[in-house]
Amino acid sequence: MTENKQVKKFDILNQFIKDLSFEAPNSPRIFFEKIEEKPNVEVGFEIKSVGVGENLFEVNLHLTVKHSLKERVLYLIELSYSAMVAINSENTQEENTNILLKQVPSYLFPFARGIVTDLTKESGFPPFVLAPIDFDKVEVKQELGEQSQQPANNN
Repeated sequence: MTENKQVKKFDILNQFIKDLSFEAPNSPRIFFEKIEEKPNVEVGFEIKSVGVGENLFEVNLHLTVKHSLKERVLYLIELSYSAMVAINSENTQEENTNILLKQVPSYLFPFARGIVTDLTKESGFPPFVLAPIDFDKVEVKQELGEQSQQPANNN
């Protein structure tokens, strides 16, 4: 009897908020104004992967959410949510690129999304829920090491 053992391609060792910024420059005035227009929403993201040791990478999902009315900013959120990832040394370059720029961000996104939703709600605004991002359709811009995906708008 032969045993077909599947080799693990990567492990997420931990995940954490690396940086978080929330600005509501027009509060508390904005809470008492009657708003008749629909706010403009800008959402962007960037993915970076940096090697920090042998087969060890930090993957960072940086989200930016900006709600505004004409020139007035209601709130601006910048969140860098990261993970430390150990990859299998037998992986191919293509597998590593897929893991670090697609699979790990797909895993991190629901946690970052929850932080944004909770942050807006706890700040007195209606909860803002980010639309899902299909990281499999995100085009990789660079090779492993210093990797980056330029901001994209998800309205």
